[in-house]
Amino acid sequence: MRRRTLLKSVTALAAASLAKSQGTAAAESISESGSRPSYQAAVMRVPVLVPPSLDAFNDVRRRNADAMVDAIEMVMRTAEPKPRIIVFPVLQFTSARRATSGVPMTAVAIDLVSEPLDRGIFAPVIEACRRHNLYVATSTQEKVPQLPGTYFHTGFIMGPEGLVLRSPKVQAPSAPTVSYIRDIEDDYLKAFGPDSIMPVVKTPLGNLACYVEGEAQVLEASRLLASKGAEVILHTSFEDEDVPWKALKQAIGYQCHVYLLTGATSRVVYADNPEGEWAGGSSTIVGPDGHVLAEKGGHD
Repeated sequence: MRRRTLLKSVTALAAASLAKSQGTAAAESISESGSRPSYQAAVMRVPVLVPPSLDAFNDVRRRNADAMVDAIEMVMRTAEPKPRIIVFPVLQFTSARRATSGVPMTAVAIDLVSEPLDRGIFAPVIEACRRHNLYVATSTQEKVPQLPGTYFHTGFIMGPEGLVLRSPKVQAPSAPTVSYIRDIEDDYLKAFGPDSIMPVVKTPLGNLACYVEGEAQVLEASRLLASKGAEVILHTSFEDEDVPWKALKQAIGYQCHVYLLTGATSRVVYADNPEGEWAGGSSTIVGPDGHVLAEKGGHD
């Protein structure tokens, strides 16, 4: 099988700051097949604040949202050419550690389906997407009115038009209060239709897909997305040191003939520990030949 051609060299650039810590981004050009032009994409390695209590939750979520938009604006000011896709780590508004402060799922879960994203907490990000003709990926805890009492950890893509794609975790490990689609597949399909599990969306930038964290450890997930026509997989992640993440990502790119764009958390910042908890792994862009095209990791 003929692999798609990769263009240009890796560019590294400084991104936004959060809690007095500089975040970083790595950028690379993507060249798709056919008549579509090449474009730049960026993956973020940035920190996130943990809400210290339920009372502080709304303020911390607003600060995380402001930091996310600041990061987008910094990238768009400093990168040349400007990216068309930016991938952030998981749960960039609430963090992956919010439960340690006693903040319940009922407080953090968002309804992505029933209300336009430009009318809720993601409105500033949608506005940035419209300003820059940009696609942005991250994840959120999600509540689904069609399935009362059910909560998902959902990767999703935002764009100028609002919600572009949502893809709840199917089977990879998650928090105890998160449901897996594998356990409620029939009900989920009744609510959202036969193409709703691990969807792929057509965009001017090619066929995009999105998944979360450990779903990248399940090769069948990437192969399924590729079989549906995915050309670029946006992987929003939090990575542990004990997983060979780089090898996994390179295998996905090579075996599935896709670009894999991973945004991974750099550190989780607590109110009583501004230095925070450093995360493992790295934010990477891997090409269809399995080569790492751009990477940011460590204590950047």
